[in-house]
Amino acid sequence: MYWGFVRISIRFTQRENELIWHYHYVATTETTYMQVAYFGAYFIMSIPASFISKRFGYKKTIIFGLGLYVIGALSFYPSATNLSYGGFVGSLFVIACGLATLENCANTYITIIGSRKHASLRINAAQGFNGLASTIAPIVASYAFFGGNGDTGKSLESVKWTYVGVASGVFAIGVLFCFANIPEVDEETLMAAEAEETGEVVRRASIFSPHLLLGAFTQFMYTGAQVALASMFMFYSSEVGHMPDSRGSILLSVGQASFTVGRFLGAILLKMFRPDYLMAVYAAGAIITNIFVIAIKTPETTYALIILLFFESVMFPTIFALGTKDLGRNHKRGSALIIMGVSGGAVLPPIQAVIHDHSNGHHNN
Repeated sequence: MYWGFVRISIRFTQRENELIWHYHYVATTETTYMQVAYFGAYFIMSIPASFISKRFGYKKTIIFGLGLYVIGALSFYPSATNLSYGGFVGSLFVIACGLATLENCANTYITIIGSRKHASLRINAAQGFNGLASTIAPIVASYAFFGGNGDTGKSLESVKWTYVGVASGVFAIGVLFCFANIPEVDEETLMAAEAEETGEVVRRASIFSPHLLLGAFTQFMYTGAQVALASMFMFYSSEVGHMPDSRGSILLSVGQASFTVGRFLGAILLKMFRPDYLMAVYAAGAIITNIFVIAIKTPETTYALIILLFFESVMFPTIFALGTKDLGRNHKRGSALIIMGVSGGAVLPPIQAVIHDHSNGHHNN
């Protein structure tokens, strides 16, 4: 669901209208502004987004989030024209604020609509398409920015107009949402109705419930680990796997595909197993694989990272569903706390980068 920031640095040249995008893999401790701007926006915007959703409803909040995304994408145009790195970082922050708003609203809506029993199934199925996008996006970006030939010194025209195109597409989606029928729901009423139908005794959890607070902490740690793995994948494939960047990039794409398969498979398995049990199995698989990656120091170990991405797949949506369970009228505020955990992507990867800069690749993951 998030950027696998494989260390993209931007260098501006003195030549008119030209930007060099360097895909060399420099240490993330040198420049982490883009990563902090993106994931930090989730920490800053989640609570305001929950208030907006509470006050104006799901539909208007979704349109607001899409609007922020459009503004951020359009801001890339003047940033590129003026060769402003700070402008790029600011534009990315605005885009991430829009995404944080959408995550708060959409995830909450998906989990609250329908039975409580299948909340994890619904959100895993929906989030599976994020994994699909993360697999396809690098290929699309390669052709959009560099014409598919790997040319890293290309006119800013392609960069500017690509973001204008993205903004136009998101704006069109926003217009469609203006006319879409998205019924507002009362979370408390839905919870009471299901309890009456099933005969269960359901008590509304408070905003200080252990499962919510632990869910927020778990999401913070998990997202940090997920982003750290994606960020350092190329370092590991190069330093431990002794692979050229071209092959490491292919393996990363395969890993993202593995992540997508794991999420859709998880959605299927959730029809048969409890979400907490399934997440425990996936987590055990991730732990065992991680121990293997750390302990075995051979080039072939790089392939284990693909397996690790598979086991990561169900974590985010399942943590969200379990952490926000039975919150009733506290659902929107509780969801904001879980989404704030995404800010782990701004904290843990730089720490891992420091470890990388002061040790060898065998200890990065």
